[in-house]
Amino acid sequence: MSSIAFNDGAAATLVSPAPDPLKRFAGWTPDVVDVGVRETALGTGVAYDFVFRTDYVVSFDMPYLTHAELAVALRLIRHLTGGGSCTVATADLSARSYTCRLREGTVPSLTLADRAMMEYTLHLELMNAAAAVLIAEYR
Repeated sequence: MSSIAFNDGAAATLVSPAPDPLKRFAGWTPDVVDVGVRETALGTGVAYDFVFRTDYVVSFDMPYLTHAELAVALRLIRHLTGGGSCTVATADLSARSYTCRLREGTVPSLTLADRAMMEYTLHLELMNAAAAVLIAEYR
């Protein structure tokens, strides 16, 4: 089961209560972002990059959260926006796990996705603490 574990002074784990395979992270989209300065030469029009670092990032949703998970989801949002880290367990075919922080310039969002069922979706954009692509292989 996919989960996000963190410690904001007390250990907590956020897990979707939906049955498998709905517990998986939805829309898992990895990316690689070079952070630095990009300039274009006036004479040639050629772009030049001066890269300070490379960030390995991912965006995904954790759907089907109910009122029972809201307190933990809000704690996670507060923890990440305050500079904290979390461990993302993908529960994919290789049981991958990543230590992540909030991606620079992003804010987590918690939205009411289903008014009838009172289900929420948590959207996160995270950066891997290690220099490695964030992969989740689901079938």
